[in-house]
Amino acid sequence: MPKEFSGVIKVCDLISKYSIYILAGLMPVFFLPITSDVLDFNKQTVLVLLVFVSLFSWMVKILVSGKFSANLNKTHIAISILILFFTASTIFSQDRYGSFWGWPRITAESLLTLVSLSLLYVVVANIFSKKEILVSIITLCVSSLVAILFSILQLFGVFIIPLNFAKTGSFNTFGSVGNLGLILALLIPILTMLEITISEKWLRIVFAIGIVMSAIGVLAINYLLVWWIVLISSALLIAFGMFKRNLFDLRWLAIPIFFFVLALFFIIVNPSISAPQRPVEVYLNQSASADVAIKSIKDNPILGSGPGTFAYNFLKYKKQDFNQNPLWNYRFDSGASKMITILSTVGFLGFLAFLFLIGIVGFYGIMFITKEITGDKLKSSEKSDYSFKLITAGIFVAILAQSIAYFLMNSGITLDFIYFLLIGCFIGLISTKKDYNLSPSSFLTLGVTLVFTLVFIFGFGLIILQGQRYLAEFKFNSGLSAYAKSQPDKGLKDLESSIRHNPKADIYFTNLAQAYLGKVADLLSKKELLDTEKEQLQLYVNNAINAVKIATDLNPKNIYNWSIGGAVYQNFIGIVPDAETWAIKNYEEAIKLDPNNPYYATQKGIILLSKAYNTDKDNESEKKKDLELAKEQFDKAIKLKSDYSSARFQLAMVYSAQGKTDQVMPALQEAKKYAQNDVGLSFQIGLLYYQSKDYKNAQKELERTVFLNNKYSNALYFLGLTYSALGQNDKAIDSIKKVLELNPNNEEVKKVLSNLQSGKNPLDGIVQENPAKVPVEDETLDKTKK
Repeated sequence: MPKEFSGVIKVCDLISKYSIYILAGLMPVFFLPITSDVLDFNKQTVLVLLVFVSLFSWMVKILVSGKFSANLNKTHIAISILILFFTASTIFSQDRYGSFWGWPRITAESLLTLVSLSLLYVVVANIFSKKEILVSIITLCVSSLVAILFSILQLFGVFIIPLNFAKTGSFNTFGSVGNLGLILALLIPILTMLEITISEKWLRIVFAIGIVMSAIGVLAINYLLVWWIVLISSALLIAFGMFKRNLFDLRWLAIPIFFFVLALFFIIVNPSISAPQRPVEVYLNQSASADVAIKSIKDNPILGSGPGTFAYNFLKYKKQDFNQNPLWNYRFDSGASKMITILSTVGFLGFLAFLFLIGIVGFYGIMFITKEITGDKLKSSEKSDYSFKLITAGIFVAILAQSIAYFLMNSGITLDFIYFLLIGCFIGLISTKKDYNLSPSSFLTLGVTLVFTLVFIFGFGLIILQGQRYLAEFKFNSGLSAYAKSQPDKGLKDLESSIRHNPKADIYFTNLAQAYLGKVADLLSKKELLDTEKEQLQLYVNNAINAVKIATDLNPKNIYNWSIGGAVYQNFIGIVPDAETWAIKNYEEAIKLDPNNPYYATQKGIILLSKAYNTDKDNESEKKKDLELAKEQFDKAIKLKSDYSSARFQLAMVYSAQGKTDQVMPALQEAKKYAQNDVGLSFQIGLLYYQSKDYKNAQKELERTVFLNNKYSNALYFLGLTYSALGQNDKAIDSIKKVLELNPNNEEVKKVLSNLQSGKNPLDGIVQENPAKVPVEDETLDKTKK
């Protein structure tokens, strides 16, 4: 080999290894606020970039040097099978884009993330020496301890990052607080082994501090499942120490024994000690998760519904009883544990492949502990090798504990990164590498060159595409931020830009449709439109409709796309021909995907009720038909969720339209039972009392409405009219004055106030509709009814 190539080989070797060191240091702590997903999407981008940089550098080194070393291990087969089944599941997925890329679905469950983690394993297991593996582990631990310190401060209300999303105890760089607790449990055996084997004093101090921080962290979190993992990892470490008690001083077992007893105490006694900022995490329980998984694999038993599609299965297969839960309208993106999620989304093959990976690593770990660590007290010359074996044992205990945790808890991209890195380190430490030479004319050289070419082309392509996705996500987040700052023009421009960079993300189109809808609302709020504004109005209407159509075409299994589509068409009723029909069709598609959700049936009913109200008097039969159809939808919604006040309120409106006045108030009172603090519902009841001239009850209900929202203009207006009807003129004037303060340019309110101050009837000179119309466009009612 020419000497000039030695420098290239050295540089490639450094790049390959330092890319992994940097990755091990970044993954636990990394986040960026410039994307809507500040954690996992950014971590995935860094993971893809650095893993492929490391892999490419290793490939160049092999081709230039003409030789390489690799270990032949059955874990490679398990990893390959796992990728194969995840790939097949992605190909047949309900959402191929989300299953492959992750965001805007679940990044940790995506095929791209799994492939990147698998390549991480390949690089670490094959090119790292024992010392380099030790550097990786130490880097990971130190970085994790920094992230843990930050997380503990968060839990105690010490917020050192001056960003709004970070000023809460639920935010940490690992994802959920449960993930934080699991990482603490996994670090205990590794830190313990590093503490008793590393000779550098400063590192031992760091590890000792880390052990103390782990104790503080698990106490601050105080989750039952976390205590179980602490108990398991400590028990495994104690069992290992007892099994090899003839080899070293057993006093170090005091550390795992302490954590074992601590976990046992909290599991049995279950005291309510926790950090003041510890959030209550929402997750689907094991029973409900298993029920969803069982139902979903009946439809897709072999390959599941596709990686990252648990949310689709949950909405489709959740029990109707779930509607009685306070979180009835919450969409769970994953099951109670990683293994249940895999079973539901990747099917039996994916589940068995992951079990095979766990089994293979477990087999090698048991073989290592029973056969590799043998003999009596070691000589000083053997202490270095022995230290590596103790560290290897600590890594295996962490892997085994995390494997068990996957059956009990959910995961995240940082946890999965740690899992695959530890497996790569473990296999690299216990396996013997074999040297291979690439002769110019050998089939091995041809095969390696072909594989490397394919890997380079696909890998480089993935990096470019991920870069485009990142730029699109940056623009998308910028657009959302602009809307939050009341900069709609900039927000719309950035949302449009995000689609140009990534036209495959349905979430961008649904948000863009809502942005266009906002523009339409702004134009319609004007009394008169110029010709240019009329053209703009038509353009925004067309753009909103096109955006929701594209979203549903991109991902017809995402219920959110159909829901937004229904809302867009519903807002365009009277503007766009057949908007009613299209709105109902969108809600019907949503019902197919989420059959037990009362919201969509209610929205269908509202459209039919509105149609009935707008039907000509000459077509009474059509009106009756629409009212009956609307009633069917509201009855269906109430059957799905008996306490769904919105459907009960709309049912009262049907009775009113049908002329069944004796049933209107009982229906409203029934709705009120389930929504005591619903401002809009309270207002409607008060308005109905006012219209039926039951002024005493109207006063009582409208005063309750104003108590719930003292800036509710319409409630204040009709409360003023009610006071006047009851002869309480001073109170009437005060109430109308408050309406005028909220709506200073409203001429009708000015006229009412003038009448009251002159001792006249408040509505003197004002034409009132029957029923009385609402004088002020107040959004409060709409918001409370949703």
